[in-house]
Amino acid sequence: MFTDLEVIPLKGRLRSSALVLAAFAALIGSPVLAQSTKTGPRVMIPTLQSTDKDLGVQAAEAIRSQLTKQTNLRDLVVVPKVDINSSLQSSGYSTTEALAPGDAKALATLVRAPEYLEGTVTRTPTGYKIDSRLIISRDMTKGQILPTAQGAKLDDAASQVARSIRDARRQLGAEENCHNDVVQGKYQEAVAAARQGLAGYPNANIVLVCLAEAYNALKMPDSVVAVAERVRANDPRNIPALRMLAETYRARNEPTKRLEVLSSLAAADPTNIRLIQDVVNEYAAMGHAQQAIPLVRDLLQNNPGDPALLNLAWLVYLNAKDYEGAINVGNEMVRVDTAAATADYYTRLVAAYTALNQPQKASEAAALGAKKFPNDPNLSLIGANSLYRAGNLQLALDAAKKAVAANPKNPQGYYLLATIQGALNQYDDVANTLNQAKANGADPTALSQLALQQGSNAYKAGTASKDRADFQRAIKFLQLSDQLQSSADAKFLLGASAFSLGQSAVNDANEKRSCDLARMARDAFNLASMNLPAGGQKYPNEAAQLMTAIPQFTPAVDNEVKRFCK
Repeated sequence: MFTDLEVIPLKGRLRSSALVLAAFAALIGSPVLAQSTKTGPRVMIPTLQSTDKDLGVQAAEAIRSQLTKQTNLRDLVVVPKVDINSSLQSSGYSTTEALAPGDAKALATLVRAPEYLEGTVTRTPTGYKIDSRLIISRDMTKGQILPTAQGAKLDDAASQVARSIRDARRQLGAEENCHNDVVQGKYQEAVAAARQGLAGYPNANIVLVCLAEAYNALKMPDSVVAVAERVRANDPRNIPALRMLAETYRARNEPTKRLEVLSSLAAADPTNIRLIQDVVNEYAAMGHAQQAIPLVRDLLQNNPGDPALLNLAWLVYLNAKDYEGAINVGNEMVRVDTAAATADYYTRLVAAYTALNQPQKASEAAALGAKKFPNDPNLSLIGANSLYRAGNLQLALDAAKKAVAANPKNPQGYYLLATIQGALNQYDDVANTLNQAKANGADPTALSQLALQQGSNAYKAGTASKDRADFQRAIKFLQLSDQLQSSADAKFLLGASAFSLGQSAVNDANEKRSCDLARMARDAFNLASMNLPAGGQKYPNEAAQLMTAIPQFTPAVDNEVKRFCK
């Protein structure tokens, strides 16, 4: 799944329409759903998709007519146009427009058709072309792609489709047996039933999918891949086969093949919100959130203003680190649904502006969030950080103190507070904050590094300024760092800072005849001698040079103490 991505469940294309409700009522209201023994099962041919709506209606009727001529009632009943139109009209649907897949399934249930056709008809320079698929009503994702039919006359193409429907139906009895066996956990029997169905129709995709499901239940991944890839070769848009391939390639740790399959799965039905959501999550789980952006972008274009899709897109853009896109989508999301402007939203929004190096925008977003959620400690901390990055140090200091007070056990608050105090040259406060953090359970390693950084900065400042106060500050923080967690870095810098302090003090002590400076020099050289050997483990050459230099100052220091400290 997405790191940090929690997707809200979305509605699929099977909408709660009057047609769906009518189909449900038909199911629960009829005690007997089986077909009459005098007639065969029913197949529904609804209006086909077409840029010419009259052509879609004409093609559907032509296929009904040709299929009726080629079969008899004992084998198959073609649902009449009048029955289809009556059901559509009673549910408030157009009788001349092609149905969405979910509504087609609902209509098939309503007219008691266990099979139905979906397809597209177009005019060509030489006549007509029909691309179609036979679907089983039990599961609208399972269907048999039929050969493309072309003819100079519409009836010619329709006749080819009718013959293809008859051929494809030869697998259905075996598929039903296979399906029932899988449901009952009789997987070997399901395999046998599926193989019988393949005997007369080798490209039987519906029964092949059932065979792959049985192999999957038997934990035979190689067989699953072999069968599902066979289906995919014949029908690149076969959703059940693609889903099984994606899952099997995930289990077999074959990311390249899995990504390829996911791309095919998204292309199989780009208007299916639930399917695209699943693909988006899969991309995220693989660390390829960037590839999910075109998918959510298309969904938003086709479903503008959908709050759930905006939330999905917001999270996808964030995980893909497309922060500009995330901000645009996020602004639209909270415009459409003000309840989406949660504390988490403001936290992520601030982080997005920060990642784009827009500290002022981040600070403004943090202020809005803090105003709406004044008691949220995490938001206060984010706001303090954005103010710090924007250069508003005093406001950042106040916000960081508030965040620490609200949640004393959050180490991040102390780290930020100490950083801001350092930027304001409040060095005593920095030391107090680090000690307070330690008392509240913060990681000593992290605290030690913060103290080390302060000590290093002070040592560099003293090297440049020659000011003993800088070296004294460096010693204070480096000792604190070493106390929190001993390190060669702290030992060496502590010894170097002490040496520099002693060198400065011994020179001024002689000039000013100062006992205090003489003693400061003596104590500093002693401190350097105690820490440089351990620091030499990491910095041997530098430590050796300083250790060699210390004895050269010792006689002068002893003499100054003797002369000036009476």
